[in-house]
Amino acid sequence: MWTDAGADPARCAGSGSPGEPARPLADGYPEGRALCGVCLRFVKLDEDSTLTEHETADPDETESEAVHRQEWFNTYGW
Repeated sequence: MWTDAGADPARCAGSGSPGEPARPLADGYPEGRALCGVCLRFVKLDEDSTLTEHETADPDETESEAVHRQEWFNTYGW
C-alpha cells in the first residue's frame, strides 16, 4: 500500500537551478518567470537568477495558468 512516507518529496528538484526569463506571449505571460526543466512549470527567479523553491505540482493552479502554459508550449515548444 502506498503511503506518504514512500512518496517523493513535494519540493521540485529543479529548485535552485539557474534560469532565465522565458520568452513571453503577446499578453506578457509568463510575466518574467522561467521554465523549470524538471516539472515544466513557470517559476519566479531570485536575485541570483536561480529558480525559487517550488513544488512539482500546484493544486491551486488556476485554469488560466494551465491554458497559458499550454499556449506557451504550443508557441515555443520546449
